[in-house]
Amino acid sequence: MAQGTLIWGTPAEADTLDPHAMGGWIGRSITKQIYESLLEEELTDPNAKAVVLKPALAKDWKVTEGGKVWTFHLREGVKFHDGTAFDADAVKFNFDRFLDEKAPQYYPKAKGFIVGFAKWIDKVEVLDPLTVRVTLTAPNYEWFQSGLQPYGVFLIISPAAIKKYGNEGIALHPTGTGKFKFLEREQGVKIVLERNDDYWGQKAKLDKIIVRVLEDPTTRVNALLANEVNFITTPPWDEIDNLKKAGYVLLTNENVPSIWYVSINLKHPILKDVRVRQALNYALNRQELTKQVFHGTATPAYGFLSRGTYAFDPDFRAYEYNPDKAKKLLAEAGYPNGFELTYQIPKYGLGELWEQWLQRDLKKVGINVKIEKFEWISYMHEWTQGLKDSVGINEMGWGESIPSWAARQSRCDAVPPKGTNVGWYCNPKVDALFDKALAEGDPEKAKQYYREAQQLISDDAAFIPAVNDSQPIFLSKTVKGFVDPAQDWFDFSTVWIEPE
Repeated sequence: MAQGTLIWGTPAEADTLDPHAMGGWIGRSITKQIYESLLEEELTDPNAKAVVLKPALAKDWKVTEGGKVWTFHLREGVKFHDGTAFDADAVKFNFDRFLDEKAPQYYPKAKGFIVGFAKWIDKVEVLDPLTVRVTLTAPNYEWFQSGLQPYGVFLIISPAAIKKYGNEGIALHPTGTGKFKFLEREQGVKIVLERNDDYWGQKAKLDKIIVRVLEDPTTRVNALLANEVNFITTPPWDEIDNLKKAGYVLLTNENVPSIWYVSINLKHPILKDVRVRQALNYALNRQELTKQVFHGTATPAYGFLSRGTYAFDPDFRAYEYNPDKAKKLLAEAGYPNGFELTYQIPKYGLGELWEQWLQRDLKKVGINVKIEKFEWISYMHEWTQGLKDSVGINEMGWGESIPSWAARQSRCDAVPPKGTNVGWYCNPKVDALFDKALAEGDPEKAKQYYREAQQLISDDAAFIPAVNDSQPIFLSKTVKGFVDPAQDWFDFSTVWIEPE
């Protein structure tokens, strides 16, 4: 029995609905409903401090040979939304889409997005119709979970749909095995999903999900107040108290692995000097930023290991607010009167409040910042190219449920186009520590390697960690069963609408 329509007001447009060639957590929340992977993250426990893997299209799996060999045993009787069968050949077809340049379905764009996951794969073998074995080039106990994150996602697409619509066309005809099916998309306006009544497992409760693009913060709030939407993410921080007083339900989760950070361009002639990069870090007043801009829905971020991972260190402190020290470092570096800097940011439905705060703090130590804004999808594609020599800094809100996310942003071999280390940072000692962590099956030991790497990255001042975001969302009281997990996207299958 259908149990209503969830209408979600988002602060930006979702990227393409081709999971192998997309980025951003809004798009990830949508593809999560349409597609599935062999394994998935458990998003239905609101009390979990970090999400863990559970079976999905694979009913079980084994990791052997010290983290190098992954064997998946698949479910029987699963169908894609187009009625075709899911099996081991379908899994291999999806892997070959970004691994095998000779395969007819090979898609270079997908390879560019999913490279952080794909680069570890040595070979993929179909052992029988319901068994797939993946051998990695080196041990990596976090490998599969890295492929479920919001930048190039290993979700299984119907091979028949790719053959029918082509690599470019599949984004307009997304076809998976998930609990919801794609119905329509009006670019820049809405995306509509409907319940998959032929789903192989426990069916979703909702009849439909409508995702509305409401970039303007005031418009998003007014739509909630007028009952035009019943769920909004990224609410304007200065409206949080008013919406609570109006009776809307505020959910936050302090274990969400979401960190707002600034990448510093190490190719920039001024920013090559570590003293200048350290000055940028000392200049930011994170404590007041979280109080005055985020209204208590975030905490100061000092390190590059985000919350929601087993390696997060709540006691780590670096570059606490010290504008006098920032000025001293700038003078030592030869910039007693400061300099000018270009700062690229996305338009993301928040009014650029925290970016203006950073701009103001840097101005106090003599650094004049020029902000350049891009529409979100345009920004994503600009960002993936890496910072141009003339641009000093840019920003991103990211973080993942696995600490190796930090490696994907900072390894020497993760610079564009091979990864998302957009500031061109490189320290071989850091890479060596990440390698040790990935090959370590004991999380307690791996955690120490990650924390040592974090210390080196901090010493090098490669980034400006700003805040850990608690992902505030608002719901109408009619929305029931919603879980705000320790992750940046949601499982809408638990939700229903209860009329007032």
